[in-house]
Amino acid sequence: MKSIFIDCSLGISGDMLLSALVDLGVPSSIFLDNLTSLNIDRNYNLEFKEGDSDGIKGMICIKTEIQFHESSKSLIDIKNLLLDSNLNDYVKRQSIRVFETLAKAEAIVHGNQILDVHFHELGTIDSILDIVNVCSAIDFLKPDKIFFSNPPAGKGIVSTSHGPLPVPVPTVLEIARQEKIPLMVLDDEYFGEITTPTGIALIATFIDRYGQPDNINIKKIGIGLGSKNISRPNFLRVLLVDSNDDSFENNNKLFYETIISQEAWIDDSTPEDVAVLIERLRSSGAIDVICYSVDMKKNRKGICIQAIVYPKHKNSLREVWFNYSTTIGIRENNISRCKLPRRTVTHETKFGKVNIKQVMRPNGKISIKLEHKDLSKITLNTGIPIEEIRQKLIIELSEFYELDDWSL
Repeated sequence: MKSIFIDCSLGISGDMLLSALVDLGVPSSIFLDNLTSLNIDRNYNLEFKEGDSDGIKGMICIKTEIQFHESSKSLIDIKNLLLDSNLNDYVKRQSIRVFETLAKAEAIVHGNQILDVHFHELGTIDSILDIVNVCSAIDFLKPDKIFFSNPPAGKGIVSTSHGPLPVPVPTVLEIARQEKIPLMVLDDEYFGEITTPTGIALIATFIDRYGQPDNINIKKIGIGLGSKNISRPNFLRVLLVDSNDDSFENNNKLFYETIISQEAWIDDSTPEDVAVLIERLRSSGAIDVICYSVDMKKNRKGICIQAIVYPKHKNSLREVWFNYSTTIGIRENNISRCKLPRRTVTHETKFGKVNIKQVMRPNGKISIKLEHKDLSKITLNTGIPIEEIRQKLIIELSEFYELDDWSL
């Protein structure tokens, strides 16, 4: 599986990310095509040159200075510009998503409706091209997944069209809040903006998962340099990797993935409350939930409740733990697991329609399991013992071993 890991732990902006993607191998010629597609003066040119930042070599984006008569643009203005262009559908769609993310945040910050938001710095040709070009570069690479590190918050005060603002600027903070993007506190002597609104909006648009992928095989590294001299290395890097995370291994037909275990030990809830909690965890995305008794401090009898969950649902379960249980802390661990290909299909039998789970073993053999809920319904309707129904159906379905359309 081809993935990219964007390490923005020192900061992220549109042009830094774009430079890193060029250094990774994206041809800069596609950005010239974007100028034509957007009907922008071709004399406006992006140039990418090798440079260094405090001894770190990388690519830096240099923009030709052209005087445009630029006014602030509304979200509708920018959407019309993109929709009327000759950009491909993917680039149009993702670019609009970035601007919609920015507009939602700006609307909250300034107390406006989204349609009343006008972009100032973010509506310039520079910013539009940064966003469109990053979307084009991602489209060129076509990664299966995109991973980001947590971006840094930064500190200090910056000058904007609205006057001096604290860092992180309000738009960055609002996007981080809305999209649940954790901002990292960087031990840094630099005072200024290191995560820009464009940078964090790009994270919100393209993120599949935070943190680096598991078991990575690095194929290529791209380094994008920032334009500011901040008395320390100022760069962002993009890693092109082959990742076994969430991938299917054809040699033994095993599916490997990383899931998360969350657990809490509770000694001050009733069994009825625990039952409700378990149901809430399951309905919020837990793959499964178990509980068992444990001996806790002061010889108290308690209950260990453990849930396993996919990473994308871990925050939803955290809210359940802390809002609907008495626990004040949970333990979390990443777990690697492998599972066999399986599918659930419906088959017409002499007893009616029955759902069947088929599992393909590594040796090529297929095992089947009948849905117990369907067996229960049949036994209630016919009076035939459930084991007798099971045996008859297994014989009837012994040839039902189609190999097509398997899912994991």
